[in-house]
Order: sequence, then C-alpha cells, then structure tokens
Amino acid sequence: MRITCVIGNLGGGGAERVMTYLCGGLAARGHEVTLLTLDNSVPDFYPLDDKVRRVRIELPTFKKAGFWGGIPRLWRLIWAVRATRPQVLISFMTVSVLAACWLLRIPYIYADHLDVRRLATSLKWKILCNFLLRRAYRVVVLSERDRKFIAWYHGAWKPAVIYNPALPAEKGFFPRPDFFEPGKKYAIAVGRLVKQKGFDLLLEAWRRICEDFPDWRLCIIGAGEEEAELKGLADTLDVQYCVQLVPPVQGLNAVYRHAELYAMSSRTEGFPMVLLEAMAFGLPVVSFNCNGPDAIVRDGVDGFLVKPGYTDRLAAKMADLMRDEEKRRAFGQKATEVTQRFSLQKYLDAYEQLCKEAIK
Repeated sequence: MRITCVIGNLGGGGAERVMTYLCGGLAARGHEVTLLTLDNSVPDFYPLDDKVRRVRIELPTFKKAGFWGGIPRLWRLIWAVRATRPQVLISFMTVSVLAACWLLRIPYIYADHLDVRRLATSLKWKILCNFLLRRAYRVVVLSERDRKFIAWYHGAWKPAVIYNPALPAEKGFFPRPDFFEPGKKYAIAVGRLVKQKGFDLLLEAWRRICEDFPDWRLCIIGAGEEEAELKGLADTLDVQYCVQLVPPVQGLNAVYRHAELYAMSSRTEGFPMVLLEAMAFGLPVVSFNCNGPDAIVRDGVDGFLVKPGYTDRLAAKMADLMRDEEKRRAFGQKATEVTQRFSLQKYLDAYEQLCKEAIK
C-alpha cells in the first residue's frame, strides 16, 4: 500500500513520537510510506526510519492565513498530498489536510491524541470538523470513553479505539543524569509546562510531603509558557530546594533508569506516551484519574489513581510509595507488563487493517 501520514511537525511530543513508530513500522512491513509535515519552523526532535520518505512544506495556520489566504493554502496542500500519490492517508490531529483528501477523493483516517471533547472551539471550525470527519473512513481515538462520547454526539464519525504502543525498555548501561543530585531519590514528571499538565498541582502536592522525605527530590522535565510561573510558585511554596525544573532531554532512558517514581498531575490527557515509557522501565506511577492514565494504570497493581485535582490524595499516595521500597519494587515489576498490554505489533496491526479496509 501507498500510505501518506500527516502531522504538523516532529517536535517533542507524544503524538510526534507515535507518528515515527507508525511510519517506521508500516515501512518495515513493506508499505510505501511518506510522512508529510506542515510546519518547517520546528526542528525534528525524533529520528525517522530511513525507509520512510519525508516531505516538508511550510504552511501558515488557517487562522493566520485568513479567509482569502486559506484558498491558496488549501491549493498548496492539495498539490503536496497529490504528489505523494497515496492510496490512503492517515492524519494525526491535522484536520485541514482532510479537505485536500476529500477534494482529491482519497480515503482518509483521522487520529486525535487529545481529549476529543475539546476537539473544536469556534462555530466555523466545528462545522468544518463535522463535515470532514463524518467523511473519514474512521476517526481513531485513544480511549473507550472518547469512543462512547463520539458515538453519542457524532455517530456519523465512525470512531475506533487504537491505543498508543508501549515499546520495551532499552537494555544496557545508562549513566546517572548529571542533574540528579548524588545520594537522592527522585520522583519525576515529564511534559510541556502548560496548564493542561497540572504541574502547579504537583508542586502543591509535593509541598505537603517534602519535609517528611529529605532524601527525595522532585524533577520536572520540560519547557513551555508556564516555566517562569512554576518557578515562582516553587519559591512561594518554599520547595525550590527540593524541586528541579530541567529543560527537555533528548532520550529519557537514563532518567527512567535512575528514578524511583513517576508522577502525573495532568488535568486532561490523551494516551500519554511518557507514562507508557516510564512504566516500561519499571517505574510505579501515581496519577490523577483523568482520561488516558485511567486506561493505562491498574490502580493498586502497578500504581495509584486518585481523583483529579485532589492534591492531598496525590500527595498521600506518593508518600505511600516513597516510604515503602518493597511496594515500589512490586509495582514496578507489574508496570513492565504495559509492553504486552499495548504492544507495537497490536498497534501496527490495527492501523494496517484500517488502511486495507479504507482502500477497498
């Protein structure tokens, strides 16, 4: 099959990483795969398999292009898609490319990696999304909850659930990260420093327990618009001495290997790759029970799930694991089962089958 995959860019992010797995996996199965990205201003954060053909174009968003600018933008998009000669197209969170597919009569599959209840904002965008997504062969979501939501409110979208894949942890020696203090144990969190990730809630939870665990540190890895605000909050809560905010790290294997616990405080999620990766390395998890983690973490088996927004409960469960090394070890051993529950083979099988059906 000739398959074209589309995403905004390959900057750091869970969806971008999954896209590299999908393209590389389908190409390894003998398919002719092209990856088309629409924002050339963002440098690649993830490597791409050599078997995958890469096409880059630079397009302004529809909002920046305006109504009249949207027409030449769509024309460029049509020519870019047509040049890849796809039998089927898979779009990750890029709705505008679906218009080109519809005009070219190319079957397409749309996949969203966010909470689908926040898929559209303005009325015009909702109308456009509804028009294009009801003509998709399938709208792929990351949880059964999202599938039920779409089936209830947008039945014509034909939703399907495909969980993100969890790859086995890489083996070998990984030196302790330079930013880890010697002799300290680490709880880690990774993600963009934005409101959605809830790192302000994590700092509040950490404030409740940090004095009881002087040999522990909290490390938050990421960058974003709330970096200054989070640093100020750490000072206000007087936890700056035991909290580290670290810029994005290329390859987190060493971090996972030398950490003791993963904490997720997101207000909402899709199906977080970073959580899968941490568990593949045997890290127990404490997370808010929001959409996404609730499908990954087995409460009381490989981690704890607590009611979203309740920082006191998040802190209590973190403390429970921090004081009990045996429980951390037992949870961590169970956590590695995530690579069988959400294997890459199952993920590729599901997309390959959808592509075959869409072409027929």
